[in-house]
Amino acid sequence: RRRVVVESALLVFLQQVEARKRRSLLASLEEGRKRRKEGAMDGDDKGSGTKVRWVAVAFRVFHLGLCAFMCVAAIEALEGGDNVDKTDRYFVAAYIFLLAVILGVFEISCFFKPAPTLETFYKNNLGFIYKPISKGVFLIFVGFLQFGLNNVFGLACGILTIADGIVLQLVYCKDPKLLVDVAS
Repeated sequence: RRRVVVESALLVFLQQVEARKRRSLLASLEEGRKRRKEGAMDGDDKGSGTKVRWVAVAFRVFHLGLCAFMCVAAIEALEGGDNVDKTDRYFVAAYIFLLAVILGVFEISCFFKPAPTLETFYKNNLGFIYKPISKGVFLIFVGFLQFGLNNVFGLACGILTIADGIVLQLVYCKDPKLLVDVAS
């Protein structure tokens, strides 16, 4: 008799657990539907994750292009010009080249899983590069620095870099979720 009572009590308990699981599952599904509906109402009918990923990737690819352009402008500044400000141009060109390589390696490492030492180096020494506002200020600084190259490439690249820094900050201020990146 006790065995029957224990078995029936166990059966009732298991049914209650199953009912709770079902209610919990239904609640989480309903919550997901609400989130998707809210995302569609915000103008993103494919889901917010796709839009976020592509905006962040577009900025990363553009930054890689800017890094290449900065390197070309720095190398071109070393080759031309008069002898009056040669030493100044060498230092500015070397500094821009170094900053372009640092930014380029960071952007490439965001596409792939970086080595732990590289990630530790960036987080400890260049932590500002992970946040869009401070990264925008960094790009504006590098853009103004490129005006010191005294060539057409430096001027064009400086204008593009400053514009990119400003646009990065404006996009972040408009919708911070757009620049939340997978690797950052």
